[in-house]
Amino acid sequence: MKNQIGAIIVAIGIALSGYFIYLGIESFAAKDRVVNAKGLSERMVMADKAIWTISFGLLGNDVQVLYTQLEPQKKALIKFLNKNGISDDEIVLSPSTINDRSTWYDWDKKQGTIERYSLTGNMTIVSSDVEKLRQLQLRQLDLLNVGVILDNSYIRYEYTGLNDLKPEMVEEATVNARIVANKFAEDANAKLGNLKSARQGQFEIESDDVMPHMRKVRVVTTMEYYLK
Repeated sequence: MKNQIGAIIVAIGIALSGYFIYLGIESFAAKDRVVNAKGLSERMVMADKAIWTISFGLLGNDVQVLYTQLEPQKKALIKFLNKNGISDDEIVLSPSTINDRSTWYDWDKKQGTIERYSLTGNMTIVSSDVEKLRQLQLRQLDLLNVGVILDNSYIRYEYTGLNDLKPEMVEEATVNARIVANKFAEDANAKLGNLKSARQGQFEIESDDVMPHMRKVRVVTTMEYYLK
C-alpha cells in the first residue's frame, strides 16, 4: 500500500514538474516575441556661425615696397567691411605671408614677368549674422573698386545649436519608432507590450550642396518592444 502511495506521489510530482516546465517554455517564448523599430527625426536648420576667410596680395621685386603697398589694401578692406555692418570685433587679422618665387623667376623672366615675390594679406571674419555675411561675400567683386586685389576667398558655415534641438528630436524619433512598432503589431495580429530596450543613435549634421549655409540634422532611435 505504501509503495502504491509513493508511486502515485512520484507520478503527480512528475506531472506537475512537466506542467511547470511547459509554463516556463511558454513564458520564455512569449518574451522572445519582440519587434525592433527605428524612428527618425530630421530638421533643416540655418547655420548660426559663418567664417569668411579672405586673402589679398601683390607681386613685386622689393619686399619693403610690397609691404607699403599692401597696407592701403588692408585698410580699404576693413573700411568696406565696417561700412557693410561688420564690426572690428568680428575681424581677425593674421600675419601677412611672403613667398619667394625664385624657383620660377628665370622662367617668368623669359615670359616677361619678372616679379620675384608675392605678398599676401590674410583676414578672417567671424559672425553669427550668417545671412549678412553670406550676402556680403556675394558682393566681393566690389572690393576691386576700392583697390583690394583678392587672392583667395571662401566662407565656411557651422551650426552650434545642436543641444537646443536634442530633447525635441529624441522625443519625436521615439514617438515615430512606437508608431512603426504599433503598425507591425497590428499587421501581425498582436498587441504591443512593454518596452524591452532603447538605443539612441548619434546626431548627424549634414551639409547641403545646393544651400551650403543650411544644415540637415538627423537622429535615429531604435526601440525594442515585447509583443502580446
